[in-house]
Amino acid sequence: MLDRSHSIMSEGTDVGIIGGLAVAVWFLILDTIAGRPFHTPSLLGQVVLFGDSTPDTTQIVFGAILVYTAFHFAVFALLGMGLVALVHWGVRDPVVRYALLPLFLVFEVLFYGLLEVFSERTNELFPFWAVLMANTLAAICMGLFLWKRHPDFRAAVRDTALGDAPP
Repeated sequence: MLDRSHSIMSEGTDVGIIGGLAVAVWFLILDTIAGRPFHTPSLLGQVVLFGDSTPDTTQIVFGAILVYTAFHFAVFALLGMGLVALVHWGVRDPVVRYALLPLFLVFEVLFYGLLEVFSERTNELFPFWAVLMANTLAAICMGLFLWKRHPDFRAAVRDTALGDAPP
């Protein structure tokens, strides 16, 4: 039975914040190790939101950081809401549970493809391994949160094999 006490909007926002923080902290760590804290959100703000295909890589653009950070968390909140809706749906339908991994892979490819479209320097500025790791960390953090919060989903995974009809 679907647990109606879990609001898709509020829980999705929480899940999105968790995923957004995982990505932001990952890139903050990478940027700090490279000696350029906040370099990634500055570049992404310039490329994705300001439309600059040749962003300034020598200095931090604080306006780009602020705008991109707001955009980043808004997108993750929407993704979180979608993920919560899928978890609720997945309690009733094993095919939906089966679709979660391919859906993650599609989002991974689409995100990196968008970076390629926005900048010819994507490979240099955002190596594939760093983007893959960031998105994987976000997926793990979001998934663990949802796994803990949804005992009905855990029971559905345990009781019905993927692809089987629910009992």
